[in-house]
Amino acid sequence: MSWLSLFVFSALAATLLPGGSEVLLVAMLIEQPENGFWLWLIATSGNSLGAYVTFFMGGILALRLQRSKFQSRVKGALKSRIEGMFILSALRVDQLQSYGVWLLLLSWVPIIGDGFCLAAGYLGWPKRLCLSLIVIGKASRYALVWLFMIWA
Repeated sequence: MSWLSLFVFSALAATLLPGGSEVLLVAMLIEQPENGFWLWLIATSGNSLGAYVTFFMGGILALRLQRSKFQSRVKGALKSRIEGMFILSALRVDQLQSYGVWLLLLSWVPIIGDGFCLAAGYLGWPKRLCLSLIVIGKASRYALVWLFMIWA
């Protein structure tokens, strides 16, 4: 496998698409243990990029829903179905706000981490801080995988 495939697979795994980039990283670490740092860096970069895409999708979604409230492009039933799927209840927003941007340190957690990134973009949390916390979370996960491979 090439390093580019690791980057692409890691990026796709961090969007709302399912995927386990750790398996590919482990396979590449077994093949190329001398390139561990570079493989870690590539996987972290790709996975962070995918999380950024999800973050910005949340921001775009919030803008689109806000705009559609004032424009009647989307017809009644479809509009309420879309809003029902993507608008966070007041209780959920309060729960997210109580933990704040620090939730993004858990962006590496499968399934819910992608939701945290999407919600952060949707809620308009500060971009620089969010993106920094996402990178820290993603880098930590891949570092643990790498360390496990060294110790195993």
